[in-house]
Amino acid sequence: MFLTSCFSTRSVIDDNFLVDDSSYSIEGNYSITFYFPQPYGEMYADLEIYFEDNDIKSKVYWFDGEEYILIKINKTELIDNTVFIDLVDQEVGNVEMEVYFVDANSISGFYAGQFRLKGERIK
Repeated sequence: MFLTSCFSTRSVIDDNFLVDDSSYSIEGNYSITFYFPQPYGEMYADLEIYFEDNDIKSKVYWFDGEEYILIKINKTELIDNTVFIDLVDQEVGNVEMEVYFVDANSISGFYAGQFRLKGERIK
């Protein structure tokens, strides 16, 4: 199956988005950059996507400037080559993160439906 475009529930990611969902595994560890407005600016996190008993799972670790902190995940779903992660942001409560697979080593998406994120596979 090929996707010729990938649509967020809120925005178009890339008109040239093309994924062959059989060519690589989405499981892995990713380094992510979030692009927030000032005063926050760029923030960093690590994302782990894995399967446990045929269920997709994820872990997100925010970097607070000194260390990585594990974030509570309520639910992780895989729908049409997109991973939706419902997590608890300590400042705003429940937030959804959308993760799109650009290629075997790159991801992009949205945090809370409006803030862009970009990442690379680290293993």
